[in-house]
Amino acid sequence: MSSDKNDRESRAWARTLRDVGPYLGIGATLAVTVLLGVGIGHWLDGRLGTRPAFVVAGAMVGLAAAGYHFYRLVRVKR
Repeated sequence: MSSDKNDRESRAWARTLRDVGPYLGIGATLAVTVLLGVGIGHWLDGRLGTRPAFVVAGAMVGLAAAGYHFYRLVRVKR
């Protein structure tokens, strides 16, 4: 009886992890996307001498990409 209960709990835990798995890395993915946009903007500003223009544009593009990625992930998994 105990072995049967452990097997059911093990399968339930595996199912839970499989369902939650795609959401575990969403924070890191969103942060990297935004930081990548800001980093590219900072690099462009340094090369072209345009102080905040490309940092702001990179941040906006990064936020838009992160929002799109989040929307796509949530929409597909429902």
